[in-house]
Amino acid sequence: MNSFIVLAKKFVANESAVVDIKAFKFGSQLKSLVFQNKTGQLAEFSWQKNAVPDRMATTGYFKEVTNDLGVKIAHYDGFITITNGGGNQYLKAELKSFV
Repeated sequence: MNSFIVLAKKFVANESAVVDIKAFKFGSQLKSLVFQNKTGQLAEFSWQKNAVPDRMATTGYFKEVTNDLGVKIAHYDGFITITNGGGNQYLKAELKSFV
């Protein structure tokens, strides 16, 4: 399994950031997106592929598994928008794949 830190940033309340995940070329091998703050709290989002007959689908969405941080994410065409919750916090985001 490969993993890459795609974001490490101090956020203020309700601040957003956009990350291009196409550059990592995971394609259909994407597994999850995990956030952690400095106190060890986590938020994990699992990649759910869209069902496409060619089995090479690179489209899908991130499904929330656990979220102790109040983080919200939106995925569109290889970009994710990360929105912090109501408080100031440092977040590190790690993208994981099956490859």
